[in-house]
Amino acid sequence: MSMHRDCRKPIDPFIGWLAGVAIGLAVLHGVLALLWGRGQFVAVLPWYVPMMHGFAVLAAFSIAFVAFGRYHALGMADAFWIGTAFNAFGILAVFYVLSWPGLLPDERGLIAQLPNTSGWLLGLKFGALAVFLLVAPFATWPRPGKTGEHRWLWPILAELGLMVAVAAVGGLSVAFEQFLPLLVVDGAWTPLFVGIFAVLLVAFAAGTTLSALRYRQTNDPLLGCVAFTQLALAFYVLTAIIGGERYDTWWYWQRILMVSGFSTLLFGLLAEYVGLYQRERERTRELEALQEQAQDERNHLRVLIDTAPIGIAFHAAPDGRLLLFNRAAEDILGRPLAPEVGVVGQPALYGIYRPSGEPFPPEELPASRSLRGETCVGVEMMIRQAVGPGVFILANSAPLRDAEGQISGAVVVFQDITPIKEQERLRDEFVSAAAHELKTPVTTIKGYVQLMRQWAPAGHEPREGEAFKVINAQCDRISRRVQEMLETLRFRTAPPSLERVRFDLGELASQVVRRMQTTTQLHRLLLESEAPAPVEADRERIEEVLVSLLDNAIRYSPKGGDIEVRISTQKREAIVTVRDHGAGIARDRQPHIFVPFYEAVPTGAPGYRGVVALSLYLSKLIVERHKGRIWFESEEGRGSTFYFSLPLAAPDT
Repeated sequence: MSMHRDCRKPIDPFIGWLAGVAIGLAVLHGVLALLWGRGQFVAVLPWYVPMMHGFAVLAAFSIAFVAFGRYHALGMADAFWIGTAFNAFGILAVFYVLSWPGLLPDERGLIAQLPNTSGWLLGLKFGALAVFLLVAPFATWPRPGKTGEHRWLWPILAELGLMVAVAAVGGLSVAFEQFLPLLVVDGAWTPLFVGIFAVLLVAFAAGTTLSALRYRQTNDPLLGCVAFTQLALAFYVLTAIIGGERYDTWWYWQRILMVSGFSTLLFGLLAEYVGLYQRERERTRELEALQEQAQDERNHLRVLIDTAPIGIAFHAAPDGRLLLFNRAAEDILGRPLAPEVGVVGQPALYGIYRPSGEPFPPEELPASRSLRGETCVGVEMMIRQAVGPGVFILANSAPLRDAEGQISGAVVVFQDITPIKEQERLRDEFVSAAAHELKTPVTTIKGYVQLMRQWAPAGHEPREGEAFKVINAQCDRISRRVQEMLETLRFRTAPPSLERVRFDLGELASQVVRRMQTTTQLHRLLLESEAPAPVEADRERIEEVLVSLLDNAIRYSPKGGDIEVRISTQKREAIVTVRDHGAGIARDRQPHIFVPFYEAVPTGAPGYRGVVALSLYLSKLIVERHKGRIWFESEEGRGSTFYFSLPLAAPDT
């Protein structure tokens, strides 16, 4: 790659135009200086200055009005100071015009009797304009909308203050002209007046540069117009210095420059307003089109919601009042919905209960939880209707958030699962009947096997004794499964009462680990207990859970290895952890682990024994009956870790 790169950048069009106008005006003034020299007396036109300055007054107040309007609409501080500059100029220009000699028959002005008008007023009005325009490009105050600021307060106070201050200064300057005039009797400039013009020239030239630089940084078109206006005023002042007196060619020419500068800014502001108006009309048309599109989409969504076979309800934050719901929601609930009722009153109004028949707490409803930011999946509820049997529903919910991420509501989607519950009831009845039908024959077979072993002669074949052992073991296995089925049905239909006692969970785990260690020689069961974990629970039921988890850990680790049991406490919970290093659970089977009759491993996989998978489901029922939680983590090929928690017992008093 060549090391010589073209570092030239294209000239900004604005800078090009500004520089071109400056060069053009400089060349024009040079040519006029060659043609006119110092300047020649032309004629005394008493009406010329009032006419030109009258236009300047009208233009200045128009610019101030439009600039203040821009400040009000866009909140930009530069527009405020530009409006202030031209407001001050306009007020002082009024005094200047009214003090011009020749307006009355006796060659006097309207407000003073001066031979050559007030040079001080001229210097003041252009000085105020130059200073405020220097401030405008970099001003950051005032900003409408900030704390303690009102959009129209500052412009009104600024204008009123300027009117009072400028009127006072203007009156003083007219009087001061009588003591220290800036013009000699024949209209020529005094050295002091030339010095004032020189300061103004520097100020307007500097303002032109600053406005142009700021325009390049912000692309604010108003600052571009201000730069051209300041350039015209700089040449206005230069022309006054070159001419040096009134009524010569330079004197008449400089007024044309002033009018041109003011017209540039005024037309620039008006053009910007026209552009803003056109953009606003386009934006209005776009918003109208978007509103029509949104209305169409809202209608489509309404049709979709109304025709959905599931219940859909939208709740508003924070109290959960109903905003929108469909017909299916009322059909499933069996009654009209009341939009004015919040989530606190919904359980009583709609008859919402847990599947077990217990009242459903309002704070645990899916809508309430989603209004707090939770997402709920698979929440079962029962709706007791005034006529007919109850309805079982399955609900999901999620929070709704606004553009700032704040919760604005919640959506709840629910469906009638009564037919599914009826199928489960019929299945439970079948399982119960089958279990009871199996229990008696298995007990009979086991009893006769034991009798046959007793009746067998002393010298019977060893293999016959082994056969008796196998039959007896399989009978025990069937008995356990039958017992699990019956226990599961008991918990599902009519949960048995819990015989709660206070005990240390670590002590119970130690006993279970020692007993389970005797059932395996391939595994090493390790127990870690951080501190005492007192709980109030049904000791026998919790022991069943521990035995079930350890049995599964042994079963799904056919190659042996360590099985770690850990007892810990966290906040107000005691947590039991059972970890194995066996086959693990496939990802696609993990969501169904606690489903009854679902086997954790597919047929033929390590650990598969073809048994009825009820132990984890029964464990889940037992733990939840104790107000606890049960969950797991697993990675296929790297083992599984099961957890369950129980509330810690209250401290002894």
